[in-house]
Amino acid sequence: MAHDWIIEALLGIGKFFLHPILYYSIILAVIAGFVRVKKERNFFHIRVFDPLQELRYLLPAGLLIGLVLSLATVGSGFMITYSMIAVLAIIAIVLTLVGNFRLLSPAFTIGLSFILLYAAKLMHWNIPILSESPSENSLNGFLVLGGFLLIVEGIQMIRNGAKKFSPILRNSRRGLTIGALQVKRIWLIPIFCFLPSGALTTPFEWWPTFDFGGTSYSLILVPFVIGFQQQIQSTLPQLAVKRNGVQVIWLGVFVSIAALVGMWLQVFSFVAVLIAVLGRSWISLRHRIRENSSSYHFTPQKNGLMILSVIPHSPAEKLGLQTGEIIHKCNGQVTLNKNEFYKALQKNRAYCKLEVLNFDGEVRFVQGALFEGDHHELGILTVEEKKWDNNEAS
Repeated sequence: MAHDWIIEALLGIGKFFLHPILYYSIILAVIAGFVRVKKERNFFHIRVFDPLQELRYLLPAGLLIGLVLSLATVGSGFMITYSMIAVLAIIAIVLTLVGNFRLLSPAFTIGLSFILLYAAKLMHWNIPILSESPSENSLNGFLVLGGFLLIVEGIQMIRNGAKKFSPILRNSRRGLTIGALQVKRIWLIPIFCFLPSGALTTPFEWWPTFDFGGTSYSLILVPFVIGFQQQIQSTLPQLAVKRNGVQVIWLGVFVSIAALVGMWLQVFSFVAVLIAVLGRSWISLRHRIRENSSSYHFTPQKNGLMILSVIPHSPAEKLGLQTGEIIHKCNGQVTLNKNEFYKALQKNRAYCKLEVLNFDGEVRFVQGALFEGDHHELGILTVEEKKWDNNEAS
């Protein structure tokens, strides 16, 4: 028995590498990285993060969570069909073409998949990919998993979404140059699920009913894709992302509860879908409204030089400078723009002492040695006035 389970688990992992979403996600992550680098060079004439940064977050960040959810799906006897996998993949691809990473939330991918699969089952659609009609129990379990993945989305936003934002410059409504921070993330959550038919049979009498219409099954490792895309200009990115992440977690909790009740009362499954789609849309819309109506945070300052971003492995990163801080003095000289800052750095090419205002406006002193070959401006990016054309400003 144990031997069969090991073989099926290995075969399930093999099926993971046959799933088109795996390679589609890799392509998306690579393209997103190169597009980001092009923007960074356009705005600052330098690459801030390397092109493969998005790719590095693709799979490793979701492995542990995928293991936890796999224990839940296997332990509960959740069954997924090839039609569910195919529909989910198609909807994920369509949503990325329509809304980029913004729509790759389980609220939309699994919510819309549930609606399509349920409609196909109810109306007996004669479509090849929908020929293997899943049971209502499987569809309800699919929705419960969607609620759990919404919770995962919120956790991933808080853990990984606020790291390494890409800086950009924008033209404000009044024609002033302002700074903003953008992030795109795509995560794959690999989860083991049961497939109908195969070499395995129920090992214990108390094991949940798999609802296959048979007594045998196999394992498959399914890549569930989650996307995240956000632009922040009114506050520090960590604060905005954490706020939205907590809201998504609570949304996932409510959706999970409604979907679980839907296992017994079908109407609650549709309530769960409604909560998921409307709730996730409202969280995104509310963030945009807040960003557009609030005052800009990353703007030229009267008391110093606002740090928009810090280049990795630069002297600025080694000195502990952070996005949102203001450099008031460099080597005893007040610095209100980059020219003053550069001149102040030249006073001592081997050492620098900075007077920095932190996020709370409190003064802290930073000092350290400079070495030959270091970035001539320490490796900080700031907001500078710039002439815009219409294409660039958008």
